[in-house]
Amino acid sequence: MSNSDINLIRKDVSSSRKFSVLEEKLRLAAVWLLGGVFVTGIAIGTIYLYINFRVRSLEVTKANLTQQINLQSAKEGILLSLKERTSVAGKALEVAKPWGKMFTVLQEIAAEEQYNSLTVDETGKVTTTLFLGSIDESVAIVLNLVRLVDERKLRTPQLLSFSLKEDTTVLMGISFFPVF
Repeated sequence: MSNSDINLIRKDVSSSRKFSVLEEKLRLAAVWLLGGVFVTGIAIGTIYLYINFRVRSLEVTKANLTQQINLQSAKEGILLSLKERTSVAGKALEVAKPWGKMFTVLQEIAAEEQYNSLTVDETGKVTTTLFLGSIDESVAIVLNLVRLVDERKLRTPQLLSFSLKEDTTVLMGISFFPVF
């Protein structure tokens, strides 16, 4: 082979005016297409980085919220237990009788120093033993019981026992149901 410069394409290719305008428009379209691809690539890359950043921040937020939920679950269990207990206590308080009123009724029956014993059974029946100085005091106690029944502060009074001792003191046992 020889070392000669052989150029098979002519240097000055004659082209028509139509082809040169078309060639110029193709170059311009290629530049615009390349620019559009470049701008679209930058926009897609920016959107990808933004979405990636948001996904990571949401994962961190999810981990924090999951940890807080786990910490709060113990408190929630305690609160639910407390709620159940307060409802049970509320029901008990609704059923409970105001026994404080019974003490005012007892004071209307006899003086505080005359009471020897006092019991209340599960049905609400009050049984008491009174130590009285005379029969007159026992009559006053019976009159007080009758008056309290008329005032509807107690019901079904019963004389359970009555003992007269040699020194004229009286030991009297009574029972009744207080009305609340």
